Amino acid sequence: MKKLLLLGFILSVSLGNAQTEVLPTPHKNWYEPEDPETVFFGLSTYFPNALSDSSLGNDYSFDAGIQFEVNVFLTPQFVAGVYGKWHEGEVTNIEKIGNISDSNFSEYGLSLGYYQAINRQFNYMITAGIGAVTLNNTVPFSPDSFRENGTSYKITGELGYRFNQTIALFAKVSPYYLVLDIENRAYNDYLNKHFLIDLGFGLRVHLHNPNG
Repeated sequence: MKKLLLLGFILSVSLGNAQTEVLPTPHKNWYEPEDPETVFFGLSTYFPNALSDSSLGNDYSFDAGIQFEVNVFLTPQFVAGVYGKWHEGEVTNIEKIGNISDSNFSEYGLSLGYYQAINRQFNYMITAGIGAVTLNNTVPFSPDSFRENGTSYKITGELGYRFNQTIALFAKVSPYYLVLDIENRAYNDYLNKHFLIDLGFGLRVHLHNPNG
């Protein structure tokens, strides 16, 4: 009889422990401890500035651009993402670059980053990215345009402010090195190697996993 009572007690304790909900350990980056974040989207506008002594720095002017990105939390601190960005430019020195009416820049890339909450409202994120760049040039009075390709290597720093667990605003600075593949031996460095910096701001939308 005692053995049966002991066995019943052990089974009841085991069942009680099995039914106890196991919650994840809260992390500082979770806006709500029971609601860890899994993915967030970003939409921003930016202003490109070319800083190097190159064709983009001396012979072009740029319009504001737009960028869309998706980031996934690999851990509470590390994120992986994809992004696309687009802006236009105009040649200011036709004699040197050629009679191009406008140029459209597009870039698609991958990034890895570190996200950290300073407190409940403020946070920062630092990412490193690599992207494929396409430059489409339009020639006046011609139905044709010609394309130039390249690769962008960048680091981006963002400072965010969260209104709640879903919506946040952020400001960003993104220096990057752009290498184009224009075939011109005499002016290879001038036409192909550029250092630029984007300054911008945008909106984030955070999504969550209530079950941890």
